[in-house]
Amino acid sequence: MTVHDWRAALARLDGAYSDNTIRTYRSDVQAYEAWCLGQGIDLFPASPEMLASFIAARAPIDAASTLRRRLYGIRKIHRLLKMPSLVDDEEVTIALRRALRQKRSRVKQALGLKRDLLERLMAACDPDLLGLRDRALLALGYATLCRRAELVAIRVEDFGKVDADGSVSVLIRRSKADPFGFGRIAWVPPDAMRYVREWLEASGIKKGYVLRTLFGSRIIDDAIAPYSVSRRLKRLAEKAGLDAETVSSLSGHSLRVGAAQDMAEEGFDLLALMTAGGWKTAHVVARYVEEARVRRVGERRRG
Repeated sequence: MTVHDWRAALARLDGAYSDNTIRTYRSDVQAYEAWCLGQGIDLFPASPEMLASFIAARAPIDAASTLRRRLYGIRKIHRLLKMPSLVDDEEVTIALRRALRQKRSRVKQALGLKRDLLERLMAACDPDLLGLRDRALLALGYATLCRRAELVAIRVEDFGKVDADGSVSVLIRRSKADPFGFGRIAWVPPDAMRYVREWLEASGIKKGYVLRTLFGSRIIDDAIAPYSVSRRLKRLAEKAGLDAETVSSLSGHSLRVGAAQDMAEEGFDLLALMTAGGWKTAHVVARYVEEARVRRVGERRRG
């Protein structure tokens, strides 16, 4: 294997890492490769000076999280090529800190689809198969706080028994924070489950993926693609008459963020939020619900 055969090395990760993780590694190393080719230098092994220069070149373009991630990808390829990685060299650390200090900006997060916006998107769904599918997507995504990849992966077989009040538990089999598929249990309340059931009955789906691709009135066996979640949210927001800024701020995470924000405003603590959404660490969910928590503190102080 030559030092430039990093794509073959990356292929060794198939089955051990998620497809999304492998795609991300590939994208990040391609960015590094393009920079090296532009400089007329070999990619591997990378010296601390090379990596520091690469970070400085990418700093005006990439977000802080992307800069860190690109270094993770370069480190992974070094290890796969059985080369010593100097990503953690002090020269690289200094370059990264310099780049991050120059940014000084808050992380931009997806607009939360809180219940008021959710209801407007629900009302924008047509009474046809696509509308029924989209209502099920909205209801299920909000109820389970799923990431978009988790949401589209839900299968009919993952639903548990129906409780007396019409609510149902659902097994979320695998997630970004659960690469080995231990799974977590989410809860779907009666109103949300009603939309899911209407879609399943109209579509005739009895097993397999719940949220399917549609071509006209034809239902495909495959689940909708994760990126389609964002696209459908934006399309429904446009139909609902929401302004352009709101539409552009929606993403595949908006249902998850909005549900977490609503829970925070209802008084659920951080542990309950982490359990409901499958978060393993507190800092991300804390950022999602920061505004709601600050508002509650302000209300208590005024009271």
